Amino acid sequence: MLAKSMARGKNGVFLKEGLVDFRSIGAICSTSKAVARAMAPKIPVSDPPKVIVELGVGTGNITEEILRHLRPQDMFIGIEQSENLLEVCRENLCIGDKNISVRLEHGLAQDLHTILRKYHITAVDDIVCTIPFRVLPKRETRHILEEVRRVIQPGGHFSFIRLLPALETSIIYEILSDFSVVHKKLVMRNIPPAEVVIMRKGVS
Repeated sequence: MLAKSMARGKNGVFLKEGLVDFRSIGAICSTSKAVARAMAPKIPVSDPPKVIVELGVGTGNITEEILRHLRPQDMFIGIEQSENLLEVCRENLCIGDKNISVRLEHGLAQDLHTILRKYHITAVDDIVCTIPFRVLPKRETRHILEEVRRVIQPGGHFSFIRLLPALETSIIYEILSDFSVVHKKLVMRNIPPAEVVIMRKGVS
């Protein structure tokens, strides 16, 4: 019952924020757990320390899934421009006694490099993004993607979501021309259904 109540609370806040600023939020429902499982990086135990960034944490559904895989030597940085959604995320995250490094930042994805500098980070391993590129102005989309390309290290991954029936956003593949698509998954258990795309940056 508690989990259902929390889910309703998350969706209520998300609906309110989405109706007020649909261009920035891009949806009126939180991302489903099925999408979260498809997007969250799976970290092999033997891998070196990872830095994982989430752009658009919303109410934290994907954040929760990412933290399930985070190890003590890894670091997670989540960025959200809506203070209300970020507050819900902070309240609902259950880290418990896990010894993990989690940072939640109120800010814009366009300022990714500046935010990373606060933690003396110059490159990251994975970026998970739910920002609605299809409804953003092209200039903002370009700026965000240029930041993504700048900070992901070779061999790193960029995961993003396309809410159906929206068409593909060609500028993603234009700017991330040195990335290749390594996985696509259609997730029907989401409102609306979504396609999860995972790209990998080439190793020069």
